[in-house]
Amino acid sequence: MTTSPPALVEIENVTKCFGPRIAGGGKVALDDVSFSVPAGQLCGLLGPNGAGKTTLFRLLMGILKATEGTLRIDSLDAFEERVTVKRLVGFLPDEPVFYSYLSGRETLELSAAMHGLDVKEAMDRIYPLMSRLRLAGDIDLYAEDFSRGMKKKLGLLLSLLHQPKLLILDEPTNGLDVESTHLFYDLMVEESKRGTTVLFSTHLMDQVAKLCSHAVIIDNGELVAKGSLSDLRATFDESDSLEQVFLKLTSRPPRR
Repeated sequence: MTTSPPALVEIENVTKCFGPRIAGGGKVALDDVSFSVPAGQLCGLLGPNGAGKTTLFRLLMGILKATEGTLRIDSLDAFEERVTVKRLVGFLPDEPVFYSYLSGRETLELSAAMHGLDVKEAMDRIYPLMSRLRLAGDIDLYAEDFSRGMKKKLGLLLSLLHQPKLLILDEPTNGLDVESTHLFYDLMVEESKRGTTVLFSTHLMDQVAKLCSHAVIIDNGELVAKGSLSDLRATFDESDSLEQVFLKLTSRPPRR
């Protein structure tokens, strides 16, 4: 009998409202969302723009507190134990922001020190990836002056610097050229094969179809599907592409 790996990410009945949820007031960004991601899985979080993907990631990182429900990473409460959780997670936001007075190298060194790492060892370990991302030649420039694609690359280096158990990547290939996009794909697969759990958001079906065995789809803040890609296709027609499944699921009217 094959035993499924334990869930590293557990999201149970999570609702997030901005403003009072009375008499139709406020905004419901997420509504009773539940799913889990087993350790070592590379999972895609799919949804149209504004579906709630970034809100969910901000909840997992302890930046926001859920209105209802619980979020756990490695059995730790994502909000109440957020300091400890951040040691386990590498997070790449859609729009990384850096201190205007620090170079890329200084940004990495500061992050290494804040994680309690030996700074020289951490920099030596990350340098091959820095070169692979073609960022080594610009690493001593001010990070704030980097192009959007360069900021994404620096953000990825920061997310991997402390060798996390979980990578949370919010639209990781937005703003990247074709070559860099494929390099990001390769790195995500490599990290997954090393045992790192990877959860990334996108609205691009081909990214998930190429990289993932499982996906979660949300729309209007609601969970509309979760499971293996083959199971999702079987929901409608085995011949459906993932994009066709996505369009059918996200065209349904919201529950609320």
